[in-house]
This record gives sequence, C-alpha cells and structure tokens, in this order.
Amino acid sequence: MCPCCLSCTKKAENELPENELWQLYRAAYEQYQSEIKNGEKAYSRYVNDFYSYHLPCAYMNEEAIRLHVMRVFALKELLEDRSDLVEAFFTKDSFCEEDFFQMDYLFNKGMKIVEPEPVFLAHFNDEQIHLITKFAKEASLFQPAASEEDIKNLFECKLSHPLQATVNRHVALFFGKLRDKGLIPHAWQMIIEENKLVSSSFNNEPLRGTQLRCGLSQARYANLGKKPNSNKPDDEMGFYDTCDSFIKKLKESL
Repeated sequence: MCPCCLSCTKKAENELPENELWQLYRAAYEQYQSEIKNGEKAYSRYVNDFYSYHLPCAYMNEEAIRLHVMRVFALKELLEDRSDLVEAFFTKDSFCEEDFFQMDYLFNKGMKIVEPEPVFLAHFNDEQIHLITKFAKEASLFQPAASEEDIKNLFECKLSHPLQATVNRHVALFFGKLRDKGLIPHAWQMIIEENKLVSSSFNNEPLRGTQLRCGLSQARYANLGKKPNSNKPDDEMGFYDTCDSFIKKLKESL
C-alpha cells in the first residue's frame, strides 16, 4: 500500500496530495498513540517502523518521489531528534491541523516550545498527597517508604535529598502516567533531573532525564505482567495496570 493512500485514485498515482506532509504528521501521531502510549513498542522500533513503512513510493514521477522522500526523512529527523516536540504534541488526546502547523514551524525553525519553566511538578492538596503517599507505600515505589511530607516536597521540588526508587522503571511509569493525565508538565523528566528529586535503585545517584525516558519505554513495553503466589495488589494486577487505575482515580479527585 502506498503511503498516505496515494493509490486511492488514478490521479493520485502520479502526483502527491498537497497536504501530504500533514497526512504524514497525522499518521505519526496515530501510530504513536497506538504503539507508544499503549506500550506496544519501544520508541526506537516505532520510529524505524514508521520510516520503513512510509518511505517506499511508486507510480510517481521523479520530482514527486524526491519530494516524498524529503518529507519522510524530515519526519524521521523530527521523531529522532525532537523528543520535546513529540512529547508535547503526540501525547495530546487529539492532533488537529493547527497542531501540525505549530509543530512543523517549531521543528523547521529549530525552536523550543516557549512556556514558563515550572519550579514544581504539581500542587496537590493534602488529601491528594495522602492518596499518593498511600499508593507509593503499597506499591513500594521508594526505599525507604516516603512520608506525606516527603511526597509533598517531591512535587513542590523542595526535597533536601532525593527519594530512592525501588525499581527505576516503576517510578518512571508512575510519573509518565501522571503526565498522560495532564497532572504534571511535559518536561517532568528534566525537572526531576535538575532538582535531583529521585535517585537510582542501583547506585542511589540522581536519575537523569534519559534514564527516566528509557525506564518509561521499558515499563510500557514489558507491561510488567503478573507475579504468581503473591497477595500484593501490584503483583496481582501488574504494576502497569495498578498504576494506571490509581492515576485515573487521582485525576477524578481533582
């Protein structure tokens, strides 16, 4: 099948649609929603599959082929080098043509998304901090278990020392789910890194943004299955499902 349904009409067999670039962006968004947000693939596999599927072209003249290849390579560069734009736009519940124009403009100009740099992850009330602290303890998110004051300072970026993750990818998934529901900024990995909020389960060194992104991809891909012979809720349902269920309830409490 030709990319962007070019074979749907005889006319389209020999020329590109005027809005092909928009169609490619839209296809990349829909594939991201299906394969990355749902944890079906690692991010690098998603990029390679998108590129491999959309690059071949047929029934076009040389000029059209050159233009199509140029656009597909541009999308590949965007997906590989501008994770800030991908996360900001492709994690949204919808992706309209206005989003495409803004995303493409920022990409072509090499510009960052202009927004105030937050000095906090979120402002939760006391009841929400209580719920998060309870979940963190039951899920063994940090070691040793964090207090309500610790959790509040974590989201306010006021910790005097980082909280140590019990399992790095669990912590990454927890914050990733918070981001999916719009409860923390899209730059949460950088905020955690710059403020040294969480340390690694392996060596207690502050986690970097790249480690958090890697852990999030691993968690979504593995989905962390069930563990037999355990009465812990996260073992019964799988941490992925437990975390997802909790974040949905937290969102409803706002």
